[in-house]
Amino acid sequence: MRITYLQDGTAVPVYEPGDLVRLLRDEPGELVTAHAGEWGMVVRNRGTGGIDVRLAGHSRPRTAELPVATGLPPSMLAPCDRQGLRVDLQRDLRQARRRG
Repeated sequence: MRITYLQDGTAVPVYEPGDLVRLLRDEPGELVTAHAGEWGMVVRNRGTGGIDVRLAGHSRPRTAELPVATGLPPSMLAPCDRQGLRVDLQRDLRQARRRG
């Protein structure tokens, strides 16, 4: 995972294949296949097309019928550890001080 920073020092993760992520909200749309609290590994980052996350073998059994959630917006995801616990990113205080 790469981390970029906004002008105010807020950390913004850029997800790459292999990163572990947790869903913050249910998947958008009428047919919800991925729910808040589920977690898995990033399979592909399609840029504006969203992020594909493999949930099977992580928060779902390996034999799950829908193993991958596709096209999730990055704003719905947060980095997590191997147990699925959210990892908070630290702000860049140096950058915040420069602006303020």
